[in-house]
Amino acid sequence: MHSWLLWTAVGSTATLSAYGWPALLSTFSGALFCLCWIVLNVSTRALVLNILGGCCDVFFRQIIVVGAHKLNESKAPLLLAIAPHANQFIDPIIVLKTFGRPIGFLCASKSMRYKRSLADIVAFFARVLEAVPVERPQDLARVGLGRISAAKRGDDDDDAVVRGVGGTKFTEQATVGGQIVIAAGPHKGTIAKVAAVVGDELLRTSGRFRDQNDQEVDLSSSSPDGATGEEEESSPPTYSYKLIPKLDHHEMYDAVYDRLTSRGAVGIFPEGGSHDRASLLPLKAGIAVMALGACERHGEDLRRDLRIVAVGLNYFSGHRFRSRVFVDYGEPFEVKKEFVEMYKAGDKRAAGAALLDEILTAVKAVTVQAPDHKTQELLYMLRRLFVTEDHKLTIDRKVAITRGIARAFEADKHLPQVQDLVKRVSRYNEKLKQYNLHDRRVALGGANEAVIDTIDAVAILGMRCTLLLAYVLALLPGLLLASPLLVTGEVLARSKARAAVAGSRVKLEGKDVVGTWKVLVGIVFVPVLHFTYTALIYSFFAYKHAVAYFFFMPFVSATSIIASESAIDLARSIGALYLLIFDRHTGSQLRSHRQRLKTDLKKVGDELGWTEIITKSASRARFTLDDLENNENDSDSSSVGVRTYAADRGDAAETAKKMDEKTAQKKLSLSSSSAARKRATTTTKEEPTKEEEPSSSQ
Repeated sequence: MHSWLLWTAVGSTATLSAYGWPALLSTFSGALFCLCWIVLNVSTRALVLNILGGCCDVFFRQIIVVGAHKLNESKAPLLLAIAPHANQFIDPIIVLKTFGRPIGFLCASKSMRYKRSLADIVAFFARVLEAVPVERPQDLARVGLGRISAAKRGDDDDDAVVRGVGGTKFTEQATVGGQIVIAAGPHKGTIAKVAAVVGDELLRTSGRFRDQNDQEVDLSSSSPDGATGEEEESSPPTYSYKLIPKLDHHEMYDAVYDRLTSRGAVGIFPEGGSHDRASLLPLKAGIAVMALGACERHGEDLRRDLRIVAVGLNYFSGHRFRSRVFVDYGEPFEVKKEFVEMYKAGDKRAAGAALLDEILTAVKAVTVQAPDHKTQELLYMLRRLFVTEDHKLTIDRKVAITRGIARAFEADKHLPQVQDLVKRVSRYNEKLKQYNLHDRRVALGGANEAVIDTIDAVAILGMRCTLLLAYVLALLPGLLLASPLLVTGEVLARSKARAAVAGSRVKLEGKDVVGTWKVLVGIVFVPVLHFTYTALIYSFFAYKHAVAYFFFMPFVSATSIIASESAIDLARSIGALYLLIFDRHTGSQLRSHRQRLKTDLKKVGDELGWTEIITKSASRARFTLDDLENNENDSDSSSVGVRTYAADRGDAAETAKKMDEKTAQKKLSLSSSSAARKRATTTTKEEPTKEEEPSSSQ
């Protein structure tokens, strides 16, 4: 369409140049016609998707996706449950990039409002992509006047009485059905629902105050959020607080129902908000209400077609530039008819809870779960020890094995042999940090006298230092040109992270917002710097140099980014070479320590049934543990690509149950044989016969 505009663009540029017009003016004329063609032929949505997809390709070193092909071929209405929400506005961009069908995301209304700041870019993109606005209660929270104290109403009553001191105005600020939340101190974020407003200084809550883990908190005997020094010891502690109004979400639900009835796809982050924790936040009931409500309103036809899909976003340091991400699309499942019948009958809470449990099970099947970052780091180290050191894994295989190890570890972490292994692995990991070494460097044999001698190590070190110096000299000009972008992005991202932590009850360090703000700064600064440098070259040099810079500098920059990754890898290898030359004893100790840990891990895995669990998890990534032990020539993928599962996943809950039963049976068998050996030892002192050896070695 409108192809004559492209012909006119070329013709105007050539004609004006031929008649001696300034080159800059003739180029501008052609560019203007090209811009008109783009506006008339490319949809704003497609243009935005391409821009955001390009940002992801630059920010991430590798994006791997599995399982999306079956969903792209389907025309069924979909509810995508995406978790964990660990990278704020980058998360929906990743899903849009890796999913072939249009998706309407639920987006906080706060993020879709224009504020005359850099965040307006997010608002613009969200509106263009037709996101469904959701008004979140926490975004409308108001600081309450005075302070409050809370006490239980009685042993047989789950409600609490909230009393105000210092000029509270509950009748003006609080609403029945709204929420009251502690604003500061050790119990920041503890929340309760307002059941009745009795007066300006008294209200009742529906249920007691609960923390972010949905655990009850007794505020009547807890320390206040700041010692006032004015309260007597006998008086209850008081707290600063915020009040959240009751919201009506009917318009949002109607918008979701309309998309589903038109066989569209809706993306939801069921945790509610982004966070930087290693474990999932409790899922909100909204996604269950949407699925059940749509089935109730539009009947059995929609229920048979509607599918819920868990999408796991597994980042590897996702807040850092040139990190990796693995997107895992789970097996779609339908809403059970019995849940819909319960919902229609009025038992909405039970129906929603049952469906939410199924969604949680599906989400856990596509993510790696750990209670904290320390445990998550331990799981990664156990995976490295579990796999042979000469086998390189792709991201999907790494996640599959880590997921299996996490399940096995969670069931047996209380056992003495597991606790002892964890302590030793943690000490080994601390030593690696002390010497600034990666486990891979130790695993490859660089610290072993038999692998390489000192002279060869010195030669390799000299060659790598020379190559690293060449990289630095080649990359230094580009680094200086990009320094305004790098410095501004880092400073602004860290500032936004601190602000996010201060305003949230679930964030730890605010890493979930760091990547987003780096990308936003890049969207603004990259074109600004590019045009600025082009203008400077045009001013101080010739027009032809400015044209060459404008069109080809982006390719040079992309090449520099790839080269910088090689330079970083070279720099990281220096530590292992240092141990080879100056501290060979320590290197040998680390290698032998690692080998003992591998042997002990395999022994524990065989005894407790971990190997079987990990094999089951690994089989979903098209490989078995035999591949890990025997195939030494598999190469790691370094490009952005798409991988799919050949085997279906099956029911995650049923699989987990079967694996737990097998593990329990194996443990019971081990304990029985151990007891039998003890009884045999107490009744006889004879040496075991050959027939007894298999039992004793078991």
